[in-house]
Amino acid sequence: MPGLVKKLLVASTVAVGVTALASAPAKAGSLTGGSITGGAEYNLYDVRDSNNDGIVDEIYRNDAASLSTILSGNSGSPTGNVELFANSEKSPIYTSSADSFQQFTALSNFLGYSQSSTLSGQIGGRDISLSSLTAADWFGASAADSTLTGITNASAIVDPAARLLAFNAAIAPLYSASNLATQWFNTALSTYASQNPLVSTYVSQNNQTLFTGFLLAGGFQRFSDPNISYVNQNDTTGEISIGLAGYYDAKSLLLPVVPPELQPLLPAGPLQASELVKVAYNGGPAQYLYSLSATPSGLANAGSATGNYELLLAGIPPAPPASVPEPSAMLGLMGVGGFLAAKRKIKNA
Repeated sequence: MPGLVKKLLVASTVAVGVTALASAPAKAGSLTGGSITGGAEYNLYDVRDSNNDGIVDEIYRNDAASLSTILSGNSGSPTGNVELFANSEKSPIYTSSADSFQQFTALSNFLGYSQSSTLSGQIGGRDISLSSLTAADWFGASAADSTLTGITNASAIVDPAARLLAFNAAIAPLYSASNLATQWFNTALSTYASQNPLVSTYVSQNNQTLFTGFLLAGGFQRFSDPNISYVNQNDTTGEISIGLAGYYDAKSLLLPVVPPELQPLLPAGPLQASELVKVAYNGGPAQYLYSLSATPSGLANAGSATGNYELLLAGIPPAPPASVPEPSAMLGLMGVGGFLAAKRKIKNA
């Protein structure tokens, strides 16, 4: 009899343990099966405690970092990021030079560059891909090709003044209300300028000039390389949140050259604009996502990751698990059956 009682106690203990596991609350879903493909370069950035004081405060490049680990964070606790199209800010696609010839050369190289890098995986059991942008995404393939031809032809002109005129004529069509580049730039700038009516008027009257300054400073290259810090999903609503690391204040990037008459009028607050990311979800068409509102990343030594921009995408809630008998219930029945069998054995003894 003592042996039978012991067996029943073990069965009850196992049943309680399984019940506890089965009732544990499910956390929000995150990206699974992540991988990176494409011809453009990418970098992995990890975080660490630089002062050994128990506070994670620094982001640094770590090519050996685990992709799943650096994407495991959220808006309040970034754990690193993956930078797609990391060569977007390198020669020959980009130049920091103020020399106009070098700027047009770098722009033409970007216009002719068709490679991207893509982070792919599953969220809630459905496919999702997040990609960097190309010039064709910003301006349209036809406009990018024709502008590239125009810059190439202008480069052959010997006279510097005539060559500059030809350069400017070649890029003028890139400012077009029908393309993503113009729509995004004007939206970002007008949102910031709305804080001051005088700035808003100036921007609306000079937006093409400001656009051209941003274009030649390599602005579109620099905003084509999203730094993805997390991809999470709300298990109840299905809403997908995508974190992009970026500058908390992107004023110097959006306005690389501020006209003297505009400088004293600029709002004191930050000009916030994330990089763009091209997202395709569950077999649907690609969407271009960005944010104009950031929260501090909380990393003192963050470099270009001083802000966190969260993008929201409507998603499909994960399918509930198939209904099967709970192991705890089965073990409970086994325990009752064992108890009855033991009772009969005792009675018959």
